Amino acid sequence: MSEKIDHELITKAINSLTEKISRVMLDEFLLLPNECQLNLVLIKSAQLLLANILCHVASDTKELKQIAEDQGEEMKEIVFTCAHTGFANKFSLNKH
Repeated sequence: MSEKIDHELITKAINSLTEKISRVMLDEFLLLPNECQLNLVLIKSAQLLLANILCHVASDTKELKQIAEDQGEEMKEIVFTCAHTGFANKFSLNKH
């Protein structure tokens, strides 16, 4: 029972921190000029699309890891996030 309570407290703490950080990041984003905002959104959209495509074309976890290693650190993280959230079954990953 105590372990369940601990997990719930940790989850609440993480959610609270995430909410606060998200607010600060949004405030900073909104301070940018509109053109810069649009460029950031387009870049992130393209990165997400590429990560999705890479997850589709990789045939197994080993191939996905090799493809991700060939990317820069930021893309590598996005590829693995995409794999965990959208392709957990394909790559036998624990969805979180």
